[in-house]
Amino acid sequence: MAEANTHADIPASGSTKERILHTAARLFSERGFDNVSLRDITTEADVNIAAVNYHFGSKVGLLTVVFDHYAAPVNAARETLLDECDRKHGEAPPAVADVLWALLYPAFHAPATGEDGRYFRQMLGRMSSSANPDVRRILFNTFDNVAERFVDMMSRACPDLPKEELFWRLTCVYGAMMYAQADNGRIRTLAGETFDSTNMDDALKYMIPFLTAGFTQPPAAR
Repeated sequence: MAEANTHADIPASGSTKERILHTAARLFSERGFDNVSLRDITTEADVNIAAVNYHFGSKVGLLTVVFDHYAAPVNAARETLLDECDRKHGEAPPAVADVLWALLYPAFHAPATGEDGRYFRQMLGRMSSSANPDVRRILFNTFDNVAERFVDMMSRACPDLPKEELFWRLTCVYGAMMYAQADNGRIRTLAGETFDSTNMDDALKYMIPFLTAGFTQPPAAR
C-alpha cells in the first residue's frame, strides 16, 4: 500500500512505525482508547493491519509504545526538576511551588511543542479517568516511580499535614492537571472563544500560585 501522507501532523518522510505512532496518539487523544479500532488507525495512517501487528503486536501493545515514546521526556524532565529542587533546598523542606513546578511544567511542555505534544497531553487527560484495566495499568506503570517521588517531596514540603489531608490536596492537584491536559472545551463554552485553554504557559502562570495557596493552607479543623 502506498505510504502517502494523509495528515499534516504526520511527517511525509516518516517510517511506517512513526506514522502509526503519531496517528494512534492523535486518535486516542480525540476519542479515547476504547473508541478507536486498529482499522481506524491503519486507515488514517495509510498502512495495513499487518504493519501494526509487526511493530506493536496489538492495540494494547501500540498504546504501551505510545506511552513509552511520549512519556519518557516527561519523566526525565520531572526527575531533573526534582533533583534541582533537592539541591536547592538541601535538608530543608522543599518549597511547595517548586515541587508543583516539577510536576506540572513537564506535563504541559514535554514532549516538544507541536501537535504531538498537544495530542499526548489530551490523551493523558482523557485516559486518566478510563476504567479500562489495560489503560490504567499502562498509565500507572509509566508514571508510578516519578509519582512516588513527587508524593514524598510534597510530604516533606508539608510536614504538618495529616496524611489523609495531604492526599486529598494531591487529588486536587492531579485533578487540575488532568483537566487542563484533557482540554475538553467546557471552560471555553463558559468564558467564550477568546479564552485559550491550549496556552500552557498561561496554565502554569495561573495554576501554580492557585495550587500553592491551596496546598499551604493550615490543616482543616478536626
